[in-house]
Amino acid sequence: MIEVKKGSEPEELKKLRDECRAEGLSPKESFARLKNPLKQQVIESLKRDQGQLCVYCMSRIPRISKDDREWGIPRQTIEHFIPLEPEDGKDVGQGLDYQNLFAVCHGNTKRHAKGVRRTNSKDDLTCDKHRENKKFRKIDPCREETLRTIFYTLDGKIGASDPDVEFDLVNTLNLNCVSSPIVSERKAELDALIEDIGNVGEEYLHKYCMNRLEAFMNEQDCKTPYVGILIWYLQSLAAAT
Repeated sequence: MIEVKKGSEPEELKKLRDECRAEGLSPKESFARLKNPLKQQVIESLKRDQGQLCVYCMSRIPRISKDDREWGIPRQTIEHFIPLEPEDGKDVGQGLDYQNLFAVCHGNTKRHAKGVRRTNSKDDLTCDKHRENKKFRKIDPCREETLRTIFYTLDGKIGASDPDVEFDLVNTLNLNCVSSPIVSERKAELDALIEDIGNVGEEYLHKYCMNRLEAFMNEQDCKTPYVGILIWYLQSLAAAT
């Protein structure tokens, strides 16, 4: 996970938010008013801000697979940082607040053969699907200081030295889910980077790593999937030399 820098919101979203506020609608009622084509416009704006990655697991969105196409699984959705219906019941106008919205993947939601009804186990879900209406203890994708203690392991797992951040990542978002491909996909991206580094001569190694780190940190419109683990690895190399 890396910091998200919010861009400008669609003007029509602001108009809709003002209308809902004037009518005294709840966050859930307000969000229900967000329909296509404006809803899709909002999703595209959020994806632009996030470099086309899920704000939590950092997989490419939309995620496209055979199961998604066959069973109509939403490949990307809108997530509320402050939940629409938080456990404490607070209403701070979060339903259509652009600063409160993020684009996310389908959270490892699966569908099964037609005619077979089966509920996804919560242990199999990730990101907002696993989080549900829980508030985070500490992390905020728009505040870099809440993400500084995040680290990764060479097998693709994510963690943090701050126990509250660790809880948010592992317990709330389930970002080390064993039945999801996200851990193996993280590892594959890291392995590819390590292989590239191994092909660089020792005299050029430091400069090469610094150039790759700068490139990853400056990516904008279409970031590399799981770029967080790549930045972490290159920063770790820099700190060790």
